[in-house]
Amino acid sequence: MFSGLRKNGTPARSSSLSGLCLVAAAAQLVAGSEATTRMAVTSPRMAISDKVVIGVNLSDARAAMMVWTREIMKTIDISVAINQEVVKPSDQLLAAIRGGTVDLFCLTAQEYRQVAPYVDTSRIIADDYGGDELLLVVREGSGIVNLAGLRGRSVILQESPSTGLAEPWLTVSLWREGLESPAQWLSRMTRNTKLSQVVLPVFFGQADACVVTRRGLTTMFELNPQLSRKLKIVLASPRMVSAFFAWRKDFPAHLKKPLFDRLVQLKSSPATRQILTLFQSSGFAAFDADCLRPANSLLEAYERRRETQAGRLK
Repeated sequence: MFSGLRKNGTPARSSSLSGLCLVAAAAQLVAGSEATTRMAVTSPRMAISDKVVIGVNLSDARAAMMVWTREIMKTIDISVAINQEVVKPSDQLLAAIRGGTVDLFCLTAQEYRQVAPYVDTSRIIADDYGGDELLLVVREGSGIVNLAGLRGRSVILQESPSTGLAEPWLTVSLWREGLESPAQWLSRMTRNTKLSQVVLPVFFGQADACVVTRRGLTTMFELNPQLSRKLKIVLASPRMVSAFFAWRKDFPAHLKKPLFDRLVQLKSSPATRQILTLFQSSGFAAFDADCLRPANSLLEAYERRRETQAGRLK
C-alpha cells in the first residue's frame, strides 16, 4: 500500500493501459465511497486523453476495462455502469477541463500546460516508478559519441505515453549544445509504437540511433542479452513524468484525498494484482507537484525557443 505523497518511486514496468486501469478503478471506488453516496452531486466525471493510450486498440482497451471492472465489483459488491466514451480525443478533453464538464482526468505533460489553471497538481497519481528516463541509444562502433555525431544520421523515437517528451527532449538537448533542430541536424527522424521495432533497427545497423525509456531498454536487454553488448547510451534525461492523473481544481477538496488514497491502495486487491500483471505495471502512487518540474522545465525551454524562432519568421 501507499500513503502520503512521494517525490520518488521505485522501479516498475509501465503500460499505456495504466491510465485506463486507473479510470476504471476510480469509477468503482468513488461510487462505493460513503462520501459520494451522501453527496451524489459530487460524483466525479472522468475521462482520459487518447494520447495516453497511443498504440493501444481502443476496443481492446475498453474490453480490458470491463473485465477488470467486473472483478472490482465482485470485491466491493457494487454495480456501476462504465462510460464507454471515457477515452476522449485530446482537444475534447482539454475543452471539457476548461468548461468544467470533467473532474478527474488523465492527460500528458504537454496537455497539462494548456489547461494548467484548471488542474490541481498539489496531489497527483502516476505510475509508481515516478516517471521515466529517456535514453539516446546507438550501436557500438557507429562513431557516434555525442549529439554532434548525429549530424546527417537517422533516429527512431519510440511513440508511447512514457516517451511523449522524446522529441522535445532531443530537440532541447541539441539546442543546448549549439546545434540545430532535429529537422535540420538529422537525415531522418521516424517514430514507431513497438519497442522492438525501435531498438532492433539500431542493433542491426538499419538506423543510427533511437530514443527509448531506460525501463524499455532494460526490458530489451533482459529479453535479448546480446543487445547489451552492442548498444550503448550516449545521453540520458532526468526522470520525467509524461502523463498523470489529477483533479480539476474546483472539485470538492474534502473528497480528493480520501478518493486518491483508495486508488493507490488498489494494489492490495488480488483482482487488481492480476490485472496490473496483465498490463505490466506494479501499481500507482501519489506524488506532489515537485515531480512535474523536470517535464515542465523541459517544455518551457522547448516552447520558448519555438516561439522565438516563430517570431523571427514574421
